Order: sequence, then C-alpha cells, then structure tokens
Amino acid sequence: MNDTKITWTVHRAREHHLKTALVLLFILLFTIFTYFSLGLSLAIIALTVLAVATHTYFLPVSFQLNSRGITIDKKIFQYTYEWERFRRFYLTSGGVVLSPFTRYNFLDNFRGVHLLLPQNPEPILNYLRQRFPETN
Repeated sequence: MNDTKITWTVHRAREHHLKTALVLLFILLFTIFTYFSLGLSLAIIALTVLAVATHTYFLPVSFQLNSRGITIDKKIFQYTYEWERFRRFYLTSGGVVLSPFTRYNFLDNFRGVHLLLPQNPEPILNYLRQRFPETN
C-alpha cells in the first residue's frame, strides 16, 4: 500500500440541529429534575456523566487513515490501531466497522472499530477496498 493519508472530521452536533437541540433540552431537564429531587451534588454528577457519555456527539471527532493504521481523535481520548488488527470492513447506517474477524461474527460490534463517515465517503471507502480487497 502506498503512503496515502486520508483525514476527515465528523461533528454530528453541527450536522443535526434539531437532534442537538432535543438532546440539550433533555440534558437540561434531567439535570434540573435531579437537582430538585436529589440535590446539587447528584445533579453535578448527573451532568458530568451525561457530558462524558455524549462527548463524541457534541465534540468533533477526527479520523486519519495512513499506511500504518488508523488514528481516531475524540478530543478527550485518542486511539491508534494498526492495520494488522483488522481483517475486513462493512458498512453500517452511520459509518464503517473495521472487524478483526474474516467473516461475520456476533462480536463484530464489540471487537471492531466504528468509523463515522463524512458527507462524501467515497475516498474513504475506496481506500478501505484497496486495503481489504477480499471483503468485496
């Protein structure tokens, strides 16, 4: 494989304004409910847990594919995976899963890595088709 490098960023909160407003409203209402029901400390804990749980939705996630592997930067955490870890890929409704198994396995969603795709995913899919020709 050549030294081609593909990078892209996905920011779901900016792509889906109505969904973002609804999620923020839910977080706000849940935090207010927790404050009046259980007190300030648990409201802060609830807000913290919800913020951490939804950080990949509200913060931009950057992806980089290169000859060595994949780097996923979630702003709070950064992960790097080498290509040797993966055997195939398959499309999902929101992206691509890179699987460590050569055939379908019920553990794909647990052991695989999910990559969110941008509006124009063709360069990424072409890169993955070259990397995993036996998948297609």
